[in-house]
Amino acid sequence: MQKSQKGFTLVELVVVIVLLGILGVTALGKFQDLSGDATTAANAGIASEMSAASSINYAKSIVDPGNEDATIDSSTVCDEADTNIIELFAAGFPGVHNLAATANVCTGPGDTMACTVAADSTLGTSATATLICTGA
Repeated sequence: MQKSQKGFTLVELVVVIVLLGILGVTALGKFQDLSGDATTAANAGIASEMSAASSINYAKSIVDPGNEDATIDSSTVCDEADTNIIELFAAGFPGVHNLAATANVCTGPGDTMACTVAADSTLGTSATATLICTGA
């Protein structure tokens, strides 16, 4: 009488290991460089926050003239050191991002100014925030 043995053969185990290796190498490419995507998302988030804060600030200036949080006017520069930008964001910006003015066209309340938000690193793409002017 013969005993029946149960289990996997060496060939079956090698085939499974090779298939898992191929799947692992394929999946690694998808997750290898997520830092660029993270930087792009951070830039977009800061730009979105700037636009929202500017909209709220503009609405406040319409409801209660002269009592807005920050005066966004022709003297405002899209820079982390600009006091008008700092007033919009009490905590300030993280030191890994730069702001640059695309155009400074504040000639009166309701005009808009475009600010570019970019990371200090070369990773990711920049985003644009639209600030609404509250003064001339």
